[in-house]
Amino acid sequence: MKMEENRTTENSVEFPEIDLKIEDKTKKKKGKIKPWIIVTIAACVLIVVLFGVMIAKMSSAMAGMGTPVEVKEAFRGNIAQTVEASGVVASEEVKTYFADVTAKIDQLSVVQGQPVKKGDLLVTYHTEDLEDGLSQAELETKISTYGADAAIVGIDSAEKKAANAAAEYENAKKFVAHYSDCVAQANAQLKKATKLATEQAELAAQIQKLTKALTSNPEDKASAKALKSAEKDYKKVSKELKKYDIDALKETLENCSADLAEYKALMKEYELTKEGDPAAALNRAQQSMMKESAQVAKNQAADQLATAREGVKADFDGIVSDVVAVEGQMATEGVQLFTIHNANALKVTLSVTKYDVQKLAVGQAAEITINENEYTGSVSSISRIASVNGSGAAVVDVTVHIDNPDDKIILGMEAKVSVQTAEEEDILLIPSAGVNYSSDGIFCYILSDGVIEKREIETGISDDEYIQVLSGLKEGDKVVTNVTGTIEEGMPASEMPASALTGEDAEETEE
Repeated sequence: MKMEENRTTENSVEFPEIDLKIEDKTKKKKGKIKPWIIVTIAACVLIVVLFGVMIAKMSSAMAGMGTPVEVKEAFRGNIAQTVEASGVVASEEVKTYFADVTAKIDQLSVVQGQPVKKGDLLVTYHTEDLEDGLSQAELETKISTYGADAAIVGIDSAEKKAANAAAEYENAKKFVAHYSDCVAQANAQLKKATKLATEQAELAAQIQKLTKALTSNPEDKASAKALKSAEKDYKKVSKELKKYDIDALKETLENCSADLAEYKALMKEYELTKEGDPAAALNRAQQSMMKESAQVAKNQAADQLATAREGVKADFDGIVSDVVAVEGQMATEGVQLFTIHNANALKVTLSVTKYDVQKLAVGQAAEITINENEYTGSVSSISRIASVNGSGAAVVDVTVHIDNPDDKIILGMEAKVSVQTAEEEDILLIPSAGVNYSSDGIFCYILSDGVIEKREIETGISDDEYIQVLSGLKEGDKVVTNVTGTIEEGMPASEMPASALTGEDAEETEE
């Protein structure tokens, strides 16, 4: 027995004690271990060993090839650049209605948030007080008209008298001028005649004196010569004097002076009358204005009554908001009643960043999603003034018109807007993840013959995934889109195998 136990121990593979325990258990519970279980365990051990060897070899190979990097080839394709933003639905036409008259509201047919149709009667007024007001205004207009007309008759008479006086004044003025000339001419001629008569008398006295001297001394030649000259002058003066009728001139001067004085007096009298009452023109204007004022008050009363009878109607299909009016309450002219937002002219107001606003332009097409419903539209306006949002960033307000609004749209709801800002076909594209930015410009890393190269590029439009390359790359260049660790130009690298990618990355690599 001991000999057999020793042989058994020598023939055991490695762990005889464990084997014996197992044997004992199997004997108690299930019996001997089946051969296929041993084969399965051995196979699993072999797979684990082989997998470890493979990983070791792969790690060694990758270490020799350099840093593994994910790359995507530059390719030619189409791209549509869009600006995505969220905004709030609002109406492009909003009208606030105010009371056109001061009257009691009989019926108010508006409810906050409810729709109305164009032409709907929304407010009716109580008109009895306005009817009484019109009757009173008509009576006051008649009274004012009669009083003004009577006053104007008196003003007209005074003005007619003043007009006649003005005409007589002008006639008197002409006669004053005529008789002034008459007096002046008579005075001038009488003055000449008087001068000639004086000269004649002086010459007559001289002749008499010289004649007396010659009588005493006939031989006085000087006196004789002087006498001859004096007689000659006397004849000349007498001849001139005969041209004037001094008595007639005196009579003419007397008559003209009297007529002149008479017309001067008339002229002064007419001058006072022709001006008339200085306040007559003002009185006439006042009476006319009083009549006009009364008529205006009457017309206003009539207009207010007509307006009240018509009531307030909706100018367009819309949604009611800001209802201030109360049925049965007295509405004062000019007081707000309610507001209507046009339901057929809607927009979305957006706040976009300074980077996105550079891509936008009026007229660009837009796709709008409101409460999972799709609509089309276009950019209708871009504000020229930026503001600061809650995060402190500069934003610009942009309005997008909705082309086809319907009853599903609720004002004030959030809307998602996608504006197509540019589109290019058959252009060179690379993933946006491969584009890098620095103070020196835009660049990307490419994998060429197992070495990282840095390429400066010029970019164009982009979408969520890809960006257009205008220069710096060619089709087929392998652009590095992801690295493990720090990347530098000139470092060795290897393309990350597809099996190392996960999720969407692996799918994109397979494509």
